[in-house]
Amino acid sequence: DVLVRIEAPQAPAGVEKKRPPYGIGLVIDRSGSMSGQPLEEAKRCAAHVVQSLAADDTVALVAFDHRVNTLAPAELRADGRALALAIESLHSGGNTNLHGGWLAGAEELAGMAADAGLKRVILLSDGCANEGLTTPPEIAEACRAMAAKGITTSTYGLGHHFNEELMVAMAEAGQGNHYYGETAEDLMEPFQAEFDLLANLCGKGLTLRAETPDGIAVEMLNHVAGDAAGGWQLSDLAWGSEAWALLRLRVPRA
Repeated sequence: DVLVRIEAPQAPAGVEKKRPPYGIGLVIDRSGSMSGQPLEEAKRCAAHVVQSLAADDTVALVAFDHRVNTLAPAELRADGRALALAIESLHSGGNTNLHGGWLAGAEELAGMAADAGLKRVILLSDGCANEGLTTPPEIAEACRAMAAKGITTSTYGLGHHFNEELMVAMAEAGQGNHYYGETAEDLMEPFQAEFDLLANLCGKGLTLRAETPDGIAVEMLNHVAGDAAGGWQLSDLAWGSEAWALLRLRVPRA
């Protein structure tokens, strides 16, 4: 077994570098299973995201139960007042078309320029999908396909009956992060960590490849997606941060 460390350089000293604008697709689960405190906490989290973004960042707002509603198409955040009002107006509804809501948020970001600093769907849900596409492997595969197009996914779990399997699978396949909390306060630190990463991004779309002599097999032990060329996709790196990978080499006795 071989442990690999990928280390990003420190940010250049004395150089103030303005980050490129981001595209964020905020997707909020307002289904019946989120009624009461979970939905209220999700709304507070979403409001925090909006407040944390810059005026020239692009934000799309999608809410879903068994229906999918694009409350705000992908537009500049500006002062964020319209988004805040739309978030505050949300109330709980019916079943959970989670895949449909996520997909609407991702598709809103598809029209952004390819050189955008980051295009990320942030899903706030309990993960209890029961309408439309519901199987975790198929939904995760959709996240993986979207990540290959440059649109990543992070999941923030709330609710009394949290589906960890689905929410973790979506984030791992979507090259994002996954968190769970009972209240908005539980998620504020992860949110801040994610936005600190976004504000200090050094590298994205990174791929690790290992070349070995004939007869030596190499296996990735991390839960990361592979690519068509035989490499593995890594998480985004901030200046001065690290990523780790565990490889297993099988060497013939000869």
